[in-house]
Amino acid sequence: MSSFNESVGLGYLRTNAIEFVNYNKRQMSRIYPKGGRVDSSNYMPQIFWNAGCQMVALNFQTPDLAMQLNQGKFEYNGSCGYLLKPDFMRRPDRMFDPFSETPVDGVIAATCSVQVISGQFLSDKKIGTYVEVDMYGLPTDTIRKEFRTRMVMNNGLNPVYNEEPFVFRKVILPDLAVLRIAVYDDNNKLIGQRILPLDGLQAGYRHISLRNEGNKPLSLPTVFCNIVLKTYVPDGFGAIVDALSDPKKFLSVCEKRTDQMRAMGIETWEIADVPNDSSKRSKKGKVSQVKAVSPQKSSETQSSSSGQNASIFAKNDMATGMPQVTVDDLKQMKAHTALRRSHCTQMDKIAVQHEKERRVLEKQLEKNSKKVRYDTLMNTAYTALPRPVKDMTAAHAYEWAEMMKAHSAESQELRDQHVLQQCEQLRKLMLMTQEQQTQQLSHHHERQSKEMRANQAKSSMENGKAISQDKSIKNKAERERRVRELNSNNTRKFLTERKRLAMSQSKETEQLQTAQREQLEKLDKYIAEPLSYISPALSSGSKTF
Repeated sequence: MSSFNESVGLGYLRTNAIEFVNYNKRQMSRIYPKGGRVDSSNYMPQIFWNAGCQMVALNFQTPDLAMQLNQGKFEYNGSCGYLLKPDFMRRPDRMFDPFSETPVDGVIAATCSVQVISGQFLSDKKIGTYVEVDMYGLPTDTIRKEFRTRMVMNNGLNPVYNEEPFVFRKVILPDLAVLRIAVYDDNNKLIGQRILPLDGLQAGYRHISLRNEGNKPLSLPTVFCNIVLKTYVPDGFGAIVDALSDPKKFLSVCEKRTDQMRAMGIETWEIADVPNDSSKRSKKGKVSQVKAVSPQKSSETQSSSSGQNASIFAKNDMATGMPQVTVDDLKQMKAHTALRRSHCTQMDKIAVQHEKERRVLEKQLEKNSKKVRYDTLMNTAYTALPRPVKDMTAAHAYEWAEMMKAHSAESQELRDQHVLQQCEQLRKLMLMTQEQQTQQLSHHHERQSKEMRANQAKSSMENGKAISQDKSIKNKAERERRVRELNSNNTRKFLTERKRLAMSQSKETEQLQTAQREQLEKLDKYIAEPLSYISPALSSGSKTF
Protein backbone atom coordinates (compact mmCIF):
# COMPACT_ATOMS: atom_id res chain seq x y z
CA MET A 1 0.00 0.00 0.00
CA SER A 2 1.16 3.53 -0.76
CA SER A 3 0.09 6.75 0.94
CA PHE A 4 -0.12 10.09 -0.85
CA ASN A 5 -1.26 13.41 0.44
CA GLU A 6 -3.87 15.13 -1.67
CA SER A 7 -1.38 17.42 -3.43
CA VAL A 8 0.82 14.52 -4.58
CA GLY A 9 -2.25 12.57 -5.66
CA LEU A 10 -3.52 15.51 -7.68
CA GLY A 11 -0.07 15.84 -9.27
CA TYR A 12 -0.15 12.21 -10.39
CA LEU A 13 -3.66 12.68 -11.72
CA ARG A 14 -2.60 15.72 -13.71
CA THR A 15 0.49 14.13 -15.26
CA ASN A 16 -0.16 10.35 -15.29
CA ALA A 17 -3.89 9.82 -14.88
CA ILE A 18 -4.19 6.53 -16.81
CA GLU A 19 -1.06 5.10 -15.17
CA PHE A 20 -2.43 6.05 -11.74
CA VAL A 21 -5.64 4.14 -12.49
CA ASN A 22 -3.61 1.11 -13.61
CA TYR A 23 -1.51 1.37 -10.44
CA ASN A 24 -4.67 1.20 -8.33
CA LYS A 25 -5.67 -2.01 -10.10
CA ARG A 26 -2.81 -3.91 -8.48
CA GLN A 27 -1.87 -1.76 -5.45
CA MET A 28 -3.66 -0.18 -2.52
CA SER A 29 -3.43 3.61 -2.29
CA ARG A 30 -4.42 5.91 0.55
CA ILE A 31 -5.07 9.60 0.09
CA TYR A 32 -5.01 11.87 3.14
CA PRO A 33 -5.45 15.64 3.64
CA LYS A 34 -2.37 17.78 3.29
CA GLY A 35 -0.77 19.28 6.38
CA GLY A 36 -1.79 22.79 5.43
CA ARG A 37 -5.43 22.15 6.36
CA VAL A 38 -5.10 23.41 9.91
CA ASP A 39 -8.83 24.22 10.01
CA SER A 40 -9.66 20.50 9.44
CA SER A 41 -11.27 21.27 6.07
CA ASN A 42 -11.60 18.56 3.47
CA TYR A 43 -10.74 18.12 -0.17
CA MET A 44 -13.18 16.75 -2.73
CA PRO A 45 -12.90 12.93 -2.63
CA GLN A 46 -14.75 12.35 -5.91
CA ILE A 47 -11.71 12.93 -8.12
CA PHE A 48 -9.75 10.23 -6.28
CA TRP A 49 -12.67 7.80 -6.42
CA ASN A 50 -12.66 8.39 -10.18
CA ALA A 51 -9.01 7.22 -10.24
CA GLY A 52 -9.79 4.03 -8.27
CA CYS A 53 -8.08 4.99 -5.01
CA GLN A 54 -9.21 2.52 -2.35
CA MET A 55 -8.91 4.64 0.82
CA VAL A 56 -9.72 8.32 0.60
CA ALA A 57 -9.27 9.68 4.11
CA LEU A 58 -11.15 12.77 5.30
CA ASN A 59 -11.45 14.88 8.43
CA PHE A 60 -14.59 13.36 9.94
CA GLN A 61 -14.91 16.16 12.46
CA THR A 62 -15.90 18.61 9.70
CA PRO A 63 -19.42 18.03 8.25
CA ASP A 64 -18.83 19.82 4.96
CA LEU A 65 -19.75 18.94 1.37
CA ALA A 66 -16.87 16.49 0.97
CA MET A 67 -17.93 14.60 4.07
CA GLN A 68 -21.53 14.55 2.91
CA LEU A 69 -20.45 13.03 -0.42
CA ASN A 70 -18.40 10.40 1.39
CA GLN A 71 -21.22 9.38 3.77
CA GLY A 72 -23.86 9.47 1.06
CA LYS A 73 -21.82 7.32 -1.31
CA PHE A 74 -21.09 4.60 1.26
CA GLU A 75 -24.64 4.72 2.61
CA TYR A 76 -25.76 2.97 -0.57
CA ASN A 77 -24.13 -0.33 0.46
CA GLY A 78 -25.69 -0.36 3.93
CA SER A 79 -22.78 1.58 5.47
CA CYS A 80 -20.63 -1.56 5.53
CA GLY A 81 -17.60 0.45 4.45
CA TYR A 82 -16.84 -1.29 1.16
CA LEU A 83 -17.86 -0.62 -2.43
CA LEU A 84 -16.78 -2.66 -5.43
CA LYS A 85 -15.14 -0.60 -8.12
CA PRO A 86 -16.61 -0.84 -11.65
CA ASP A 87 -15.38 -3.64 -13.88
CA PHE A 88 -13.29 -1.43 -16.17
CA MET A 89 -11.36 -0.09 -13.14
CA ARG A 90 -10.40 -3.59 -11.99
CA ARG A 91 -9.57 -5.53 -15.15
CA PRO A 92 -5.95 -5.26 -16.35
CA ASP A 93 -6.99 -5.54 -20.00
CA ARG A 94 -9.14 -2.39 -19.86
CA MET A 95 -7.94 1.19 -20.00
CA PHE A 96 -9.76 4.06 -18.34
CA ASP A 97 -9.07 7.77 -18.36
CA PRO A 98 -10.64 9.57 -15.36
CA PHE A 99 -10.76 12.77 -17.41
CA SER A 100 -12.47 11.18 -20.40
CA GLU A 101 -15.21 13.14 -22.14
CA THR A 102 -16.43 10.19 -24.24
CA PRO A 103 -18.38 7.12 -23.10
CA VAL A 104 -16.30 4.24 -21.79
CA ASP A 105 -16.37 1.02 -23.82
CA GLY A 106 -19.07 -1.27 -22.49
CA VAL A 107 -20.73 1.47 -20.39
CA ILE A 108 -23.95 3.07 -21.59
CA ALA A 109 -24.27 6.79 -20.94
CA ALA A 110 -27.41 7.97 -19.17
CA THR A 111 -29.70 10.98 -19.10
CA CYS A 112 -31.14 12.07 -15.77
CA SER A 113 -34.02 14.50 -15.36
CA VAL A 114 -35.09 15.84 -11.95
CA GLN A 115 -38.22 17.95 -11.56
CA VAL A 116 -38.56 19.51 -8.11
CA ILE A 117 -42.30 19.82 -7.47
CA SER A 118 -42.64 20.77 -3.82
CA GLY A 119 -41.24 20.48 -0.31
CA GLN A 120 -42.86 19.25 2.93
CA PHE A 121 -42.10 20.29 6.51
CA LEU A 122 -38.88 22.04 5.56
CA SER A 123 -39.14 24.51 8.44
CA ASP A 124 -41.64 25.63 11.07
CA LYS A 125 -40.80 29.25 10.34
CA LYS A 126 -42.05 31.57 7.64
CA ILE A 127 -38.88 31.68 5.60
CA GLY A 128 -38.02 31.58 1.95
CA THR A 129 -36.61 28.35 0.53
CA TYR A 130 -35.12 27.11 -2.70
CA VAL A 131 -33.68 23.80 -3.89
CA GLU A 132 -30.37 23.14 -5.62
CA VAL A 133 -29.72 19.99 -7.67
CA ASP A 134 -26.09 19.10 -8.36
CA MET A 135 -24.28 16.11 -9.80
CA TYR A 136 -20.79 14.86 -8.97
CA GLY A 137 -18.84 12.29 -10.94
CA LEU A 138 -16.27 12.50 -13.70
CA PRO A 139 -15.19 16.07 -14.47
CA THR A 140 -17.40 16.11 -17.56
CA ASP A 141 -20.36 14.79 -15.53
CA THR A 142 -19.95 17.18 -12.61
CA ILE A 143 -22.49 20.02 -12.68
CA ARG A 144 -22.57 22.34 -9.67
CA LYS A 145 -24.60 25.42 -8.77
CA GLU A 146 -26.39 25.56 -12.11
CA PHE A 147 -29.80 24.07 -11.37
CA ARG A 148 -31.83 25.76 -8.67
CA THR A 149 -35.49 26.51 -8.20
CA ARG A 150 -37.03 29.88 -7.62
CA MET A 151 -37.31 31.24 -4.10
CA VAL A 152 -40.66 30.57 -2.43
CA MET A 153 -41.09 33.25 0.22
CA ASN A 154 -42.71 32.94 3.65
CA ASN A 155 -43.53 29.27 3.35
CA GLY A 156 -41.28 26.75 5.03
CA LEU A 157 -44.04 24.22 5.60
CA ASN A 158 -45.16 23.16 2.12
CA PRO A 159 -43.57 25.34 -0.59
CA VAL A 160 -44.54 24.54 -4.18
CA TYR A 161 -41.77 25.05 -6.72
CA ASN A 162 -43.19 23.21 -9.73
CA GLU A 163 -40.07 23.99 -11.77
CA GLU A 164 -39.14 22.82 -15.22
CA PRO A 165 -37.14 19.57 -15.11
CA PHE A 166 -33.41 19.91 -14.50
CA VAL A 167 -31.87 17.73 -17.21
CA PHE A 168 -28.43 16.20 -16.85
CA ARG A 169 -28.30 15.45 -20.53
CA LYS A 170 -25.25 13.20 -20.78
CA VAL A 171 -23.80 11.26 -17.87
CA ILE A 172 -21.07 9.19 -19.47
CA LEU A 173 -20.28 7.13 -16.36
CA PRO A 174 -23.36 6.58 -14.17
CA ASP A 175 -21.49 4.08 -11.93
CA LEU A 176 -19.41 6.88 -10.40
CA ALA A 177 -21.99 9.68 -10.45
CA VAL A 178 -24.00 10.85 -7.43
CA LEU A 179 -26.94 13.26 -7.26
CA ARG A 180 -27.14 15.89 -4.54
CA ILE A 181 -30.41 17.60 -3.62
CA ALA A 182 -30.01 20.44 -1.11
CA VAL A 183 -32.55 22.87 0.37
CA TYR A 184 -31.46 26.37 1.45
CA ASP A 185 -33.28 29.20 3.17
CA ASP A 186 -33.34 32.83 2.07
CA ASN A 187 -30.06 33.42 3.93
CA ASN A 188 -28.35 30.65 1.92
CA LYS A 189 -28.19 28.46 5.02
CA LEU A 190 -28.48 24.72 4.48
CA ILE A 191 -31.77 23.25 5.74
CA GLY A 192 -31.28 19.70 4.52
CA GLN A 193 -29.54 17.67 1.84
CA ARG A 194 -29.43 14.17 0.38
CA ILE A 195 -26.75 12.34 -1.61
CA LEU A 196 -28.09 9.66 -3.98
CA PRO A 197 -25.83 7.42 -6.14
CA LEU A 198 -27.10 7.49 -9.69
CA ASP A 199 -26.86 3.73 -10.27
CA GLY A 200 -29.21 3.14 -7.30
CA LEU A 201 -31.68 5.88 -8.15
CA GLN A 202 -35.33 4.90 -8.68
CA ALA A 203 -37.29 6.66 -11.41
CA GLY A 204 -40.74 8.10 -10.86
CA TYR A 205 -42.43 10.40 -8.37
CA ARG A 206 -40.51 10.19 -5.09
CA HIS A 207 -40.57 11.76 -1.65
CA ILE A 208 -36.89 12.17 -0.78
CA SER A 209 -36.20 12.45 2.95
CA LEU A 210 -33.47 14.92 3.81
CA ARG A 211 -30.41 14.75 6.07
CA ASN A 212 -28.63 17.45 8.03
CA GLU A 213 -25.04 18.61 7.52
CA GLY A 214 -23.72 15.59 9.39
CA ASN A 215 -25.85 13.28 7.23
CA LYS A 216 -28.15 12.47 10.14
CA PRO A 217 -31.79 11.80 9.14
CA LEU A 218 -34.30 14.58 9.63
CA SER A 219 -37.66 13.35 10.84
CA LEU A 220 -40.10 15.32 8.68
CA PRO A 221 -38.46 17.35 5.87
CA THR A 222 -38.89 15.82 2.42
CA VAL A 223 -38.71 16.99 -1.18
CA PHE A 224 -41.24 15.74 -3.73
CA CYS A 225 -39.57 15.12 -7.11
CA ASN A 226 -40.19 13.45 -10.41
CA ILE A 227 -37.09 11.55 -11.53
CA VAL A 228 -36.68 10.29 -15.09
CA LEU A 229 -33.79 8.02 -16.06
CA LYS A 230 -33.10 7.23 -19.70
CA THR A 231 -30.36 5.95 -21.91
CA TYR A 232 -28.46 8.81 -23.51
CA VAL A 233 -29.39 9.30 -27.16
CA PRO A 234 -27.18 11.60 -29.28
CA ASP A 235 -28.79 14.43 -31.17
CA GLY A 236 -30.36 13.32 -34.42
CA PHE A 237 -31.03 9.71 -33.41
CA GLY A 238 -34.18 10.24 -31.39
CA ALA A 239 -36.50 9.13 -34.19
CA ILE A 240 -34.55 5.90 -34.72
CA VAL A 241 -34.66 5.08 -31.01
CA ASP A 242 -38.40 5.79 -30.90
CA ALA A 243 -38.91 3.49 -33.85
CA LEU A 244 -36.95 0.70 -32.15
CA SER A 245 -38.69 1.18 -28.81
CA ASP A 246 -42.21 1.27 -30.28
CA PRO A 247 -42.20 -0.33 -33.76
CA LYS A 248 -45.99 -0.28 -34.05
CA LYS A 249 -45.96 3.46 -34.54
CA PHE A 250 -43.79 3.03 -37.60
CA LEU A 251 -45.59 0.13 -39.29
CA SER A 252 -46.30 0.40 -42.97
CA VAL A 253 -49.77 1.23 -44.26
CA CYS A 254 -50.43 -2.38 -45.32
CA GLU A 255 -49.48 -3.74 -41.90
CA LYS A 256 -51.74 -1.23 -40.17
CA ARG A 257 -54.63 -2.17 -42.47
CA THR A 258 -53.94 -5.84 -41.81
CA ASP A 259 -54.19 -5.25 -38.05
CA GLN A 260 -57.41 -3.30 -38.54
CA MET A 261 -58.87 -6.12 -40.64
CA ARG A 262 -57.84 -8.63 -37.97
CA ALA A 263 -59.70 -6.53 -35.40
CA MET A 264 -62.83 -6.89 -37.57
CA GLY A 265 -62.50 -10.69 -37.65
CA ILE A 266 -60.73 -11.06 -41.00
CA GLU A 267 -57.78 -13.44 -40.80
CA THR A 268 -54.55 -12.93 -42.68
CA TRP A 269 -54.90 -16.13 -44.72
CA GLU A 270 -58.12 -14.81 -46.21
CA ILE A 271 -56.31 -11.88 -47.84
CA ALA A 272 -54.84 -12.57 -51.29
CA ASP A 273 -51.49 -11.18 -52.34
CA VAL A 274 -51.98 -8.76 -55.22
CA PRO A 275 -49.29 -6.72 -57.01
CA ASN A 276 -48.89 -3.04 -56.36
CA ASP A 277 -49.71 -0.40 -58.94
CA SER A 278 -46.10 -0.15 -60.06
CA SER A 279 -42.67 -1.00 -58.81
CA LYS A 280 -41.70 2.63 -58.95
CA ARG A 281 -44.47 3.58 -56.58
CA SER A 282 -43.42 0.87 -54.16
CA LYS A 283 -39.84 2.08 -54.28
CA LYS A 284 -41.02 5.60 -53.58
CA GLY A 285 -43.02 4.32 -50.65
CA LYS A 286 -39.97 2.59 -49.22
CA VAL A 287 -37.93 5.72 -49.58
CA SER A 288 -40.58 7.79 -47.87
CA GLN A 289 -40.76 5.26 -45.03
CA VAL A 290 -37.04 5.41 -44.51
CA LYS A 291 -37.20 9.16 -44.47
CA ALA A 292 -39.97 9.05 -41.88
CA VAL A 293 -37.90 6.90 -39.56
CA SER A 294 -34.60 8.62 -40.11
CA PRO A 295 -33.79 11.80 -38.17
CA GLN A 296 -34.72 14.94 -40.01
CA LYS A 297 -32.08 17.24 -38.61
CA SER A 298 -29.07 15.05 -38.18
CA SER A 299 -25.80 16.76 -38.94
CA GLU A 300 -24.05 13.41 -38.82
CA THR A 301 -26.30 12.00 -41.57
CA GLN A 302 -25.65 15.05 -43.69
CA SER A 303 -21.92 14.80 -43.19
CA SER A 304 -21.92 11.07 -44.00
CA SER A 305 -23.93 11.65 -47.17
CA SER A 306 -21.57 14.45 -48.17
CA GLY A 307 -18.64 12.14 -47.51
CA GLN A 308 -20.20 9.45 -49.70
CA ASN A 309 -20.81 11.98 -52.46
CA ALA A 310 -17.21 13.09 -52.22
CA SER A 311 -15.96 9.52 -52.51
CA ILE A 312 -18.24 8.82 -55.50
CA PHE A 313 -17.03 12.01 -57.17
CA ALA A 314 -13.43 10.94 -56.58
CA LYS A 315 -14.05 7.52 -58.15
CA ASN A 316 -15.78 8.99 -61.17
CA ASP A 317 -13.03 11.56 -61.63
CA MET A 318 -10.41 8.84 -61.37
CA ALA A 319 -12.21 6.75 -63.99
CA THR A 320 -12.80 9.57 -66.49
CA GLY A 321 -10.10 12.16 -65.84
CA MET A 322 -7.13 9.78 -65.96
CA PRO A 323 -7.45 7.90 -69.28
CA GLN A 324 -5.04 5.23 -70.47
CA VAL A 325 -2.28 6.75 -72.62
CA THR A 326 -1.57 4.67 -75.73
CA VAL A 327 1.14 4.92 -78.40
CA ASP A 328 -1.40 6.31 -80.85
CA ASP A 329 -2.21 9.08 -78.38
CA LEU A 330 1.48 9.92 -78.08
CA LYS A 331 1.93 9.98 -81.87
CA GLN A 332 -0.91 12.47 -82.18
CA MET A 333 0.71 14.95 -79.82
CA LYS A 334 2.06 18.17 -81.29
CA ALA A 335 5.65 17.55 -80.26
CA HIS A 336 5.78 14.15 -81.94
CA THR A 337 3.94 15.43 -85.02
CA ALA A 338 6.44 18.31 -85.35
CA LEU A 339 9.36 15.88 -85.01
CA ARG A 340 7.99 13.61 -87.73
CA ARG A 341 7.40 16.60 -89.97
CA SER A 342 10.99 17.68 -89.41
CA HIS A 343 12.22 14.19 -90.24
CA CYS A 344 10.22 14.18 -93.46
CA THR A 345 11.75 17.52 -94.41
CA GLN A 346 15.23 16.17 -93.76
CA MET A 347 14.52 13.08 -95.85
CA ASP A 348 13.19 15.24 -98.70
CA LYS A 349 16.30 17.43 -98.57
CA ILE A 350 18.69 14.51 -98.67
CA ALA A 351 16.68 12.94 -101.51
CA VAL A 352 16.97 16.16 -103.51
CA GLN A 353 20.68 16.33 -102.74
CA HIS A 354 21.20 12.72 -103.87
CA GLU A 355 19.22 13.34 -107.05
CA LYS A 356 21.39 16.37 -107.82
CA GLU A 357 24.59 14.40 -107.23
CA ARG A 358 23.34 11.61 -109.55
CA ARG A 359 22.58 14.09 -112.32
CA VAL A 360 25.99 15.70 -111.99
CA LEU A 361 27.68 12.32 -112.14
CA GLU A 362 25.56 11.25 -115.12
CA LYS A 363 26.55 14.38 -117.03
CA GLN A 364 30.20 13.90 -116.18
CA LEU A 365 30.12 10.25 -117.19
CA GLU A 366 28.30 11.03 -120.41
CA LYS A 367 30.83 13.76 -121.29
CA ASN A 368 33.76 11.49 -120.57
CA SER A 369 32.20 8.68 -122.54
CA LYS A 370 31.66 10.86 -125.64
CA LYS A 371 35.22 12.10 -125.53
CA VAL A 372 36.73 8.60 -125.22
CA ARG A 373 34.55 7.24 -128.03
CA TYR A 374 35.44 10.08 -130.34
CA ASP A 375 39.16 9.66 -129.77
CA THR A 376 38.89 5.93 -130.21
CA LEU A 377 36.95 6.12 -133.48
CA MET A 378 39.45 8.51 -134.91
CA ASN A 379 42.44 6.31 -134.14
CA THR A 380 41.16 2.74 -134.43
CA ALA A 381 38.94 0.64 -136.62
CA TYR A 382 35.31 0.09 -135.76
CA THR A 383 35.56 -3.65 -136.05
CA ALA A 384 35.97 -4.31 -132.28
CA LEU A 385 35.42 -2.32 -129.08
CA PRO A 386 38.83 -1.01 -127.95
CA ARG A 387 40.31 -1.59 -124.55
CA PRO A 388 40.04 2.05 -123.27
CA VAL A 389 36.27 2.00 -123.76
CA LYS A 390 35.89 -1.16 -121.71
CA ASP A 391 37.98 0.30 -118.90
CA MET A 392 36.04 3.52 -118.92
CA THR A 393 32.70 1.68 -118.80
CA ALA A 394 33.86 -0.44 -115.88
CA ALA A 395 35.14 2.66 -114.05
CA HIS A 396 31.85 4.46 -114.63
CA ALA A 397 29.83 1.51 -113.36
CA TYR A 398 31.99 1.21 -110.24
CA GLU A 399 31.76 4.95 -109.53
CA TRP A 400 27.97 4.88 -109.95
CA ALA A 401 27.63 1.83 -107.69
CA GLU A 402 29.76 3.45 -104.97
CA MET A 403 27.68 6.61 -105.12
CA MET A 404 24.43 4.67 -104.84
CA LYS A 405 25.86 2.65 -101.99
CA ALA A 406 26.92 5.84 -100.17
CA HIS A 407 23.49 7.38 -100.75
CA SER A 408 21.74 4.30 -99.42
CA ALA A 409 23.97 4.16 -96.33
CA GLU A 410 23.44 7.84 -95.64
CA SER A 411 19.66 7.52 -96.01
CA GLN A 412 19.58 4.45 -93.77
CA GLU A 413 21.69 6.16 -91.14
CA LEU A 414 19.38 9.17 -91.17
CA ARG A 415 16.33 6.89 -90.90
CA ASP A 416 17.90 5.08 -87.95
CA GLN A 417 18.60 8.40 -86.27
CA HIS A 418 14.99 9.39 -86.87
CA VAL A 419 13.77 6.14 -85.34
CA LEU A 420 15.95 6.71 -82.28
CA GLN A 421 14.76 10.29 -81.92
CA GLN A 422 11.13 9.27 -82.29
CA CYS A 423 11.51 6.50 -79.69
CA GLU A 424 13.18 8.90 -77.29
CA GLN A 425 10.48 11.45 -78.01
CA LEU A 426 7.72 8.89 -77.34
CA ARG A 427 9.24 7.94 -74.00
CA LYS A 428 9.72 11.59 -73.00
CA LEU A 429 6.13 12.35 -73.93
CA MET A 430 4.94 9.33 -71.94
CA LEU A 431 6.89 10.41 -68.86
CA MET A 432 5.73 13.99 -69.24
CA THR A 433 2.10 12.90 -69.62
CA GLN A 434 2.34 10.65 -66.58
CA GLU A 435 3.89 13.46 -64.56
CA GLN A 436 1.01 15.71 -65.61
CA GLN A 437 -1.46 13.02 -64.56
CA THR A 438 0.25 12.70 -61.19
CA GLN A 439 0.17 16.47 -60.69
CA GLN A 440 -3.45 16.59 -61.78
CA LEU A 441 -4.37 13.85 -59.31
CA SER A 442 -2.39 15.62 -56.58
CA HIS A 443 -4.21 18.90 -57.28
CA HIS A 444 -7.51 17.03 -57.24
CA HIS A 445 -6.65 15.50 -53.87
CA GLU A 446 -5.68 18.89 -52.49
CA ARG A 447 -8.94 20.34 -53.76
CA GLN A 448 -10.85 17.46 -52.17
CA SER A 449 -9.09 17.98 -48.84
CA LYS A 450 -9.71 21.73 -48.99
CA GLU A 451 -13.39 21.22 -49.77
CA MET A 452 -13.69 18.68 -46.95
CA ARG A 453 -12.10 21.08 -44.46
CA ALA A 454 -14.38 23.86 -45.66
CA ASN A 455 -17.45 21.64 -45.34
CA GLN A 456 -16.34 20.50 -41.91
CA ALA A 457 -15.81 24.08 -40.77
CA LYS A 458 -19.19 25.06 -42.18
CA SER A 459 -20.89 22.11 -40.47
CA SER A 460 -19.20 22.94 -37.18
CA MET A 461 -20.27 26.58 -37.43
CA GLU A 462 -23.85 25.65 -38.31
CA ASN A 463 -24.09 23.18 -35.43
CA GLY A 464 -22.58 25.71 -33.04
CA LYS A 465 -25.05 28.33 -34.26
CA ALA A 466 -27.92 25.88 -33.76
CA ILE A 467 -26.78 25.29 -30.18
CA SER A 468 -26.50 29.02 -29.52
CA GLN A 469 -30.04 29.52 -30.84
CA ASP A 470 -31.51 26.54 -29.00
CA LYS A 471 -34.05 28.00 -26.57
CA SER A 472 -34.23 24.79 -24.53
CA ILE A 473 -30.70 25.51 -23.19
CA LYS A 474 -31.29 27.93 -20.37
CA ASN A 475 -27.87 28.55 -18.86
CA LYS A 476 -24.43 29.38 -20.15
CA ALA A 477 -22.68 26.40 -18.55
CA GLU A 478 -24.99 23.91 -20.27
CA ARG A 479 -24.46 25.66 -23.59
CA GLU A 480 -20.69 25.48 -23.11
CA ARG A 481 -20.93 21.77 -22.30
CA ARG A 482 -22.97 21.18 -25.43
CA VAL A 483 -20.42 23.10 -27.47
CA ARG A 484 -17.54 21.07 -25.97
CA GLU A 485 -19.39 17.84 -26.68
CA LEU A 486 -20.11 18.98 -30.21
CA ASN A 487 -16.47 19.91 -30.76
CA SER A 488 -15.32 16.55 -29.39
CA ASN A 489 -17.74 14.65 -31.63
CA ASN A 490 -16.82 16.77 -34.63
CA THR A 491 -13.12 16.20 -33.98
CA ARG A 492 -13.55 12.42 -33.97
CA LYS A 493 -15.86 12.48 -36.96
CA PHE A 494 -13.66 14.86 -38.95
CA LEU A 495 -10.52 12.84 -38.20
CA THR A 496 -12.31 9.68 -39.36
CA GLU A 497 -13.41 11.40 -42.56
CA ARG A 498 -9.92 12.71 -43.22
CA LYS A 499 -8.37 9.29 -42.61
CA ARG A 500 -10.91 7.74 -44.96
CA LEU A 501 -10.17 10.36 -47.59
CA ALA A 502 -6.41 9.89 -47.15
CA MET A 503 -6.78 6.13 -47.61
CA SER A 504 -8.92 6.67 -50.70
CA GLN A 505 -6.42 9.11 -52.15
CA SER A 506 -3.53 6.77 -51.42
CA LYS A 507 -5.37 3.96 -53.17
CA GLU A 508 -6.02 6.17 -56.20
CA THR A 509 -2.35 7.16 -56.32
CA GLU A 510 -1.27 3.51 -56.20
CA GLN A 511 -3.72 2.63 -58.96
CA LEU A 512 -2.40 5.45 -61.11
CA GLN A 513 1.22 4.40 -60.52
CA THR A 514 0.38 0.80 -61.42
CA ALA A 515 -1.36 1.90 -64.62
CA GLN A 516 1.59 4.13 -65.52
CA ARG A 517 4.06 1.27 -65.04
CA GLU A 518 1.96 -0.91 -67.33
CA GLN A 519 1.87 1.85 -69.93
CA LEU A 520 5.68 2.20 -69.81
CA GLU A 521 6.09 -1.55 -70.21
CA LYS A 522 3.85 -1.54 -73.27
CA LEU A 523 5.75 1.40 -74.74
CA ASP A 524 9.10 -0.31 -74.15
CA LYS A 525 7.84 -3.40 -75.95
CA TYR A 526 6.66 -1.24 -78.83
CA ILE A 527 10.01 0.57 -79.00
CA ALA A 528 12.12 -2.59 -78.74
CA GLU A 529 10.97 -3.90 -82.14
CA PRO A 530 12.23 -1.00 -84.32
CA LEU A 531 15.36 -0.66 -82.22
CA SER A 532 16.30 -4.26 -83.00
CA TYR A 533 16.85 -3.33 -86.69
CA ILE A 534 19.17 -0.41 -85.93
CA SER A 535 22.91 -0.84 -86.35
CA PRO A 536 24.80 -1.47 -83.07
CA ALA A 537 26.87 1.71 -83.50
CA LEU A 538 23.77 3.88 -83.36
CA SER A 539 21.88 1.87 -80.74
CA SER A 540 24.88 1.91 -78.38
CA GLY A 541 24.93 5.70 -78.49
CA SER A 542 21.22 5.94 -77.69
CA LYS A 543 19.62 5.97 -74.26
CA THR A 544 18.76 2.78 -72.47
CA PHE A 545 14.99 2.35 -72.27
